[in-house]
Amino acid sequence: MASEDNDKDRDLDENGGEGEGESDEPEASKSDEDAAPAKETKPAPVAAKQAAKVPPPPTAGLGKAVALFITVVGGLSLAMLLLGAERGGGGPAAPKWNEGQTVDVEITLVSTDRQDLACASGTEIKGLHCGFESQGKRWSKGDPADDKKTLRPYSTTNNINFFAAGVWAEPALAADKLPGSRFSVKCKFAVEGKMPRADVRWHEGEGWNNVTDWYAGAVSDCKIGTVQ
Repeated sequence: MASEDNDKDRDLDENGGEGEGESDEPEASKSDEDAAPAKETKPAPVAAKQAAKVPPPPTAGLGKAVALFITVVGGLSLAMLLLGAERGGGGPAAPKWNEGQTVDVEITLVSTDRQDLACASGTEIKGLHCGFESQGKRWSKGDPADDKKTLRPYSTTNNINFFAAGVWAEPALAADKLPGSRFSVKCKFAVEGKMPRADVRWHEGEGWNNVTDWYAGAVSDCKIGTVQ
């Protein structure tokens, strides 16, 4: 009996022991698991990440800036309009005169306008003409010093611009009677026509400005009006 037991022990040692190293799963399934690649985790698209980081456009802030700009510009425009109203209005008004008509005008002046005011044009209107034929040439077809025939640019107190002759020939505007500050004269103005084009000078030694379609005529019966 002892000999049989020894033989069984030897058989167990040679076979590596009964039950050792054996598995319930076949060897083929183990090799399949080892050979199967691991599942890859795909990264999120770069564009999607960048889009997620971009903040929304600041539409609210832009709207406030535009509203503030409109408010400021509107306020400045209103202030300018009010300031212009306080100073007697905006640009020159268009007179509703007709050739051959005599109208009442109130001209605003200072004593130095006698030398400062001048116009330049080669056009004559019923014997009336500017003191210059061009900006650099005095009138050569008659006496340029004859104020009764020499047109000059004037403005009325209600902002009408026109050419008139004879202002400084009026007795009320004798040099020794002129006020020392700005004043107005009320005159009768005989409308003789329109000057199609001329250059005007408001201050001696300064530049000329081109104007078109100003009425031209002669004044009479002038009287000093208001003095500032």
